[in-house]
Amino acid sequence: MSYLVLARKFRPQVFEEVIGQSHVTRTLQNALKSGRVAHAYLFSGPRGVGKTSVARILAKALNCQEGPAPNPCNRCSSCREITQGGNLDVFEIDGASNRGIDDIRELRENIRYLPAHGRYKIYIVDEVHMLTKEAFNALLKTLEEPPEQAVFIFATTELHNVPLTIYSRCQSFNFRRIAPEDIVRHLSRLVELEQITYREQALRLIARQAEGSIRDALSLLDQILSFSPEEINEPIIQEILGLVDRRLLLDLGQAVLGGDLKRIMGLVGEIYEFGYDLKVFFKDLVELLRHLLLVKMGQDQGPLLDLSTLEIGELKGMIAPVSLDYLQDGLHFLIQSESELRKTGQPRLVLEMILLRLARLQTVIPIDALLQKLAQLEQGAAGGETPLASSPERPAPDPPLKEEQQGYASSEEMEATLEPPIPEMADSTPSEPAPGPDLRSAGLTPERLLEYIRRENIPLATYLAHGQLRILDDQTLEWDFQDKAFHLELMEGNGNKKRLEKICQAFFGKKMKVILLGQAKSGPADKKASPVQQSQKKRKLIKETLDQPQIRDILDIFQAEVLDVKIPE
Repeated sequence: MSYLVLARKFRPQVFEEVIGQSHVTRTLQNALKSGRVAHAYLFSGPRGVGKTSVARILAKALNCQEGPAPNPCNRCSSCREITQGGNLDVFEIDGASNRGIDDIRELRENIRYLPAHGRYKIYIVDEVHMLTKEAFNALLKTLEEPPEQAVFIFATTELHNVPLTIYSRCQSFNFRRIAPEDIVRHLSRLVELEQITYREQALRLIARQAEGSIRDALSLLDQILSFSPEEINEPIIQEILGLVDRRLLLDLGQAVLGGDLKRIMGLVGEIYEFGYDLKVFFKDLVELLRHLLLVKMGQDQGPLLDLSTLEIGELKGMIAPVSLDYLQDGLHFLIQSESELRKTGQPRLVLEMILLRLARLQTVIPIDALLQKLAQLEQGAAGGETPLASSPERPAPDPPLKEEQQGYASSEEMEATLEPPIPEMADSTPSEPAPGPDLRSAGLTPERLLEYIRRENIPLATYLAHGQLRILDDQTLEWDFQDKAFHLELMEGNGNKKRLEKICQAFFGKKMKVILLGQAKSGPADKKASPVQQSQKKRKLIKETLDQPQIRDILDIFQAEVLDVKIPE
């Protein structure tokens, strides 16, 4: 076969040509200069980063006719034979195929003989972690006391599977992933030698897919050149490798950050109909959110972010309206959802649901704020007297509310009305209060009273909103809860009725009597109720509980369900 793939054609032949592993090559060169050559080396690291290439260069440097030297000459017969793989003194062994004890015994028998031509007999064992336990044990004695003419070079991608007894007898070198900038620089040099037109952004895309492996990058480049031998650009790479268009990915990210649910569904449909692998796209989406988080943290100039200046500027525009907490929560949510997408048989549906939930994360109240709010509400409901304003003079009642302003307070209104507790005033109610205004003749509406109660005591107003207010006379109010037994129990317990009367007295400027009506449960009656009646009452209480907006928010956030409801004593 006349054609030689790029990974073999441009394989490093001297230590200076090795990319991104200077901490290894410099140490080996210094050892060769000083004559401190070990009898066993262990090279570990990811695939395609130069472990076997460095092992061959070291073998050539040891047996070079002009050496041992920091760099082989690549001109003598020994160097040329090792480069071509035909040297009698260098043995390259595949640990996955020759992993048994019999293979190691054969190696031990051959190692006793002197080299045929060079200074050393060199054994390069690739994927050494694949050897069996018995084979490792048979190799121990040879590694501890090897012949003077023998050198072992082990290579592995799984260092944790190499026994410590082997590891301790070798000099260990850890090979790193190659930086994307180094890969782009190397690829640009190669395509220029091949006289091919290219765009740097396209080479960055290849480097990103290679994930730190120079061999993977060269293999991808070979595949792309087979399709387009004259030019390399982004559309060609996306078509050959099945990658999602970068513009489409950024549009979807913009739609998610902006909460545009309709746009999200349309873009997912477009990605699906084009035939992109949704799981690969999800991986790209996670990487995009990571880039957004790094830019938001101000890490756009460091080695953590491999993007061009133009891309970084575009990402800065995307993250302007969102918070750092949202990006952190969103990235964590995507990582947790990855297994759900990987296991499903309907990836499009699952991806749509994940993205819709991700877009809604911005509207979710943080758990810390929610717990703080619930604690304040619980303190107001179960504590002592509701704190009133510290001013001796009460403000004049507010003007009547419009019809659309009636009902529950929103979360923003509740947040605004929550104030730190104020010491309660001493009861200075006069024995004969001045006559207040006539409720009906002055045009005071029940909605206006309920809004005033809401400002004074939010839990109390929440309970009262489930009942119906009736004005009997100028000194008597009646709240009818009808079949809302749960809220009637809350109003009759914990001194809530007394607090309500004091708030009404402050509002009207005179003593007011409050009558509570409804079907409240009683202890003895419940014990005599039939199982059917008890079951019906339980379902009714659960339904009333689920009608409360705060409970619905908690169930939605924690994805929980109500199993039982108990009335506090």
